Amino acid sequence: MTRRLALALTVLASACTPGEDPPESPPVPPLGETRQGVEPLDTPSEPNALRFLEQATFGPRLALSVSPAPIDSVEHVVSVGITQSITDQFNAPRSTFDGTTTSADLGSQFFVNAVTGQDQLRQRVAFALSQVMVVSQLGIPEVMATPESEPKLAMAGYLNLLSSKSFGTYRQLLDAVTKDPAMGTYLDMANNKAFKANGQAIEPNENYAREMLQLFSLGLHKLNEDGTVVEDPVTGAPVPAYTEPQVQAFAHALSGWTYGGAACPTIGKSNPPSYAQPMIGCDVNHDTSSQVLLRGVPTTAGATATKHLKEALDNVEADPNVPPFISKQLIQHLVTSNPSPAYVQRVVNVFKNNGSGVRGDLRAVVRAILEDDEARGPQPTLSQYSNYGHLRSPALFITTLVRWLNVQLDTSGGKDPGAKLNSYSRTMGQYVPRPPSVFSYYPPNAPAPGANGLLGPEFAIFDTATVTARANFVHELFYAAGPANAGVIIDLSTLPTDPNDLVLWLDRYLLHGTMSSDLQLAVYNAITDPRAGDLTRRKKLSLFLTSLSPEFQIQR
Repeated sequence: MTRRLALALTVLASACTPGEDPPESPPVPPLGETRQGVEPLDTPSEPNALRFLEQATFGPRLALSVSPAPIDSVEHVVSVGITQSITDQFNAPRSTFDGTTTSADLGSQFFVNAVTGQDQLRQRVAFALSQVMVVSQLGIPEVMATPESEPKLAMAGYLNLLSSKSFGTYRQLLDAVTKDPAMGTYLDMANNKAFKANGQAIEPNENYAREMLQLFSLGLHKLNEDGTVVEDPVTGAPVPAYTEPQVQAFAHALSGWTYGGAACPTIGKSNPPSYAQPMIGCDVNHDTSSQVLLRGVPTTAGATATKHLKEALDNVEADPNVPPFISKQLIQHLVTSNPSPAYVQRVVNVFKNNGSGVRGDLRAVVRAILEDDEARGPQPTLSQYSNYGHLRSPALFITTLVRWLNVQLDTSGGKDPGAKLNSYSRTMGQYVPRPPSVFSYYPPNAPAPGANGLLGPEFAIFDTATVTARANFVHELFYAAGPANAGVIIDLSTLPTDPNDLVLWLDRYLLHGTMSSDLQLAVYNAITDPRAGDLTRRKKLSLFLTSLSPEFQIQR
């Protein structure tokens, strides 16, 4: 291992935690505790625009000589403001996934879309939702008797569904996810029968009902509207959000659904897997009895599978736990792992009512998250600094770095640059779109190590092996032929040549003006050392050290 690589690994492993001390002299003066009015949303400073793009895209980028400036560029945000930039992103053409046998692997498509797609905000939100309402390509069986790849076809359909519903309502999203055949296979919603072929009643499978309550809507514990846990006044223990009998009630209410086909099967029978259309409700395999759901609300006795599903999802969507549970997770994925209760409450207020009486308007919720005073400004307030932000997940770490370098993804001659980027992400613990369990790549309540109770979800896959993998990725990207041979072409021409200017460029762009004096000095000394090599190698070394620093690894 080279001295520079060993040094970078040591710094990254020891300092990359949300509990670290803030720099002694932040380059940007700390803003007041109340941001409102300090910097209007329609006239953001460049550092604020950069920080916004880190939260709303897969990495900021410069327009360079392109005119008009792309909607995901720093110049565009500074020009039109944050509110209009969000609107522009809402209206951007949607990136999609192709599940046919001749297309690239879905993970490859994901990284190509994330690096080059115009709909950056939609992709970020859809990726967040895919880690809340989890389906894994690893959980879809391959049917060898058919020509298509069922895992690929099913997963492409599911990812396209999340993308198309990212800016609709939560209720619409929950309905679509519940009926999706990929979800039906992954969590046994498909062919979940209430009867045997002889008509004997059986207990339906509880898998989807349980995960829908625990992971997709309520969470394990009752929450206050600010996201804090409700505790029993006597024991001090968290109050459960639902009970085991309620899981069983939902399993019965959601029974009878199967894969789409020409018709429903006979009693006790199933339709074969089909991923081209939503599942269908078949009353012959549905338990029509009344079930008592959340808050004591019953379903209608003798109703159809379709009516009971509507009643069940309406019951879940109306639960008071849904707004704080979903809102906080979206904040965690986009902005910070530890939002203040006040921040969560403000977003929950919008979730409950978008201003026009609509509940669960995800478009309004995303806007509220990104426009909130706690998210805006060149950097967090000084009092928040040590607790704010989140560790960049492997996918986000990769895309942020390559987008800054104006990477070109060359697919000529059979090259597959997206697959190369996904292979890097896999070594870091995030193999897209193949989360290892229903808890995704990492659980949302994972603690940050040594951080006095702070959450750090991404740290659940951050260990000695994945720290090394991050360093290996950066080293190979800059110093090896493999990325270029795979079609990942980086562009260093926009970086300044003068050492002082280069350090200032890294501070201005990669760290939106928050580079500490210690890091500035370390990078400057390294690139001015006679042993650093020629100009190109000096540029690469400066990027290598900066991207592996804790100041870049933690997105603030």
